[in-house]
Amino acid sequence: MEERAAAAEAYRTSVSRLQHTAHRNMRQTVAYATVFVAVMATWMIFIGQPTPTTFPWYAVSILSGAFGLSTYVVREPRPRLYVLAAAVVLAVVGVTGIFLTD
Repeated sequence: MEERAAAAEAYRTSVSRLQHTAHRNMRQTVAYATVFVAVMATWMIFIGQPTPTTFPWYAVSILSGAFGLSTYVVREPRPRLYVLAAAVVLAVVGVTGIFLTD
């Protein structure tokens, strides 16, 4: 009976570790995506792509990258999730605005 309990506990521990690393990898990937959007928006500004109507959307996209990078500064899990959510929302709004006004 003890062997089964020990095996079940080892299984739960393994699943918990797998879930933790999967969530961490997903957060990092999403943060990298927002940073990529910001880098592309910055590049487009440097090559002279934005017009006066699209410039605010480029700025919002760059702000999303700043929020994406700040997820590495925030250490508490709940505030980090909120900062990441704000980065994603800003990236979606910025890219959508760029495409709709272009």
